[in-house]
Amino acid sequence: MKLRTWRRIHRYLGLVIGVQLFLWTLSGAYFSWNSIQSVRGEDLIREPAEIDLRKFQLVHCGEVLNKISPDQSVESVVLRTMLDRPVYELVCLSDDRSSSLIFDAETGAQISPITGELAGAIAQRDFALDVDVRSTERLTSVGPHAEYRGKELPAYRVELDHPSGVAIYVSEQRGVVTARRNSTWRVFDFFWMLHTMDYQGRDNFNQWLLKAISIFGLVTVVSGFGLWFKTSRWFRKRQQPPRGSQKVGMGRGPG
Repeated sequence: MKLRTWRRIHRYLGLVIGVQLFLWTLSGAYFSWNSIQSVRGEDLIREPAEIDLRKFQLVHCGEVLNKISPDQSVESVVLRTMLDRPVYELVCLSDDRSSSLIFDAETGAQISPITGELAGAIAQRDFALDVDVRSTERLTSVGPHAEYRGKELPAYRVELDHPSGVAIYVSEQRGVVTARRNSTWRVFDFFWMLHTMDYQGRDNFNQWLLKAISIFGLVTVVSGFGLWFKTSRWFRKRQQPPRGSQKVGMGRGPG
């Protein structure tokens, strides 16, 4: 292939994918300079308090099971704590769909679905610092670009009064924290969209656009190496005929 053709291929490929190569580099730099713990808000999780369940007068779980609807079958029962109080979490199956129910382990009263006020208290207890609740929003559906996606619904979005812009999501049925979002996460998520080139759902890195640009990027690199090779001094010397090998014209002999 001629040198001019190599240069033309490399020039136009670089023009096409140069912006995306820059975005890959920029997003990769942002990923490497921010720990995944700070992105997920795990560096600001309050250490759970140790609770001695022996000081509570717990009702037998059989009393709670009697409150389940006859058309539901119980798959599991877990004794855990919620806001320093013991609760029973029941996972029930009905019409091939599973759901969770929360009961107070002392009184047997059903707690779920939890209220927005209770979700705010759970979010405050999850956060390492003592801050106020700025707003609470109940979510029943989210869009493909929402910061809370791929998680269980309905859920409460509890925004706390903190400079990090933290929002903690609490499951309405289970009363547990399902996600933590902050300003760092939101920037990370934006760069993640640019990195995966999934401009519809952000999380699919097996789509055709990313594959195509990756192939073009590989061809650009290979053409760059080819261009360097063809313009190198060593290659040009190899192309030149060796000295003394030039053809010499034969003159006529003596008459």
